[in-house]
Amino acid sequence: MHSIIQKVHLIILLFLLGTCMAGKAQHVSFGSYSRDNEDIVITKGTPENLNFNDKTQVINPGASQTVTINLNDPQAAVMTIEGTEYLDVTVYVDAPATLDLDPSNTIPVRFRFAYSNLNPADVVSAKMQAVEVPDGFNTATFPILRRINGPPGPPPTPPSSGYTPPRKKAYLFIYGILGPVGNVDAGLYEGTVNVTVEYSKFN
Repeated sequence: MHSIIQKVHLIILLFLLGTCMAGKAQHVSFGSYSRDNEDIVITKGTPENLNFNDKTQVINPGASQTVTINLNDPQAAVMTIEGTEYLDVTVYVDAPATLDLDPSNTIPVRFRFAYSNLNPADVVSAKMQAVEVPDGFNTATFPILRRINGPPGPPPTPPSSGYTPPRKKAYLFIYGILGPVGNVDAGLYEGTVNVTVEYSKFN
């Protein structure tokens, strides 16, 4: 079994009403762990995290404000998943229900994710081909390279000492809705999304 855990810190900067502050740089921490080897490779893209202040610069407490980052917005976080092209992977997204300043100051957040596996040339074309996972789901199984309709082809050549199976990349996008923002203190609110990817096993 191959598995990699990708940790993405999601940071917002909350502004008090009437306060004018410059946005601070966001910090992203990535952790990659493999249970077997690193045949599956997850790579952060651009942007490498979600920052709701990149969508709405001023977020006001006590106004029940919501901020939405959609799949096609440039603020959606991007990752690539590289693996053996003819194998299926299962992606698990473990996301928090809130972004937190401290235990007394939290903001609700709901995350969505989508994948693109038609061998896209770049992020723009990947988004145009992306399949959105239904709201409320935290897992999805799909082939690294989506298979063409029609009769199945010949079985793939198994890996051996003289042969390395072809590899492809699929894209993964994470986005979501922050809020409504209640009566909370201003500050740096953050949370961590753990993304685990492994080859699928069908028993």
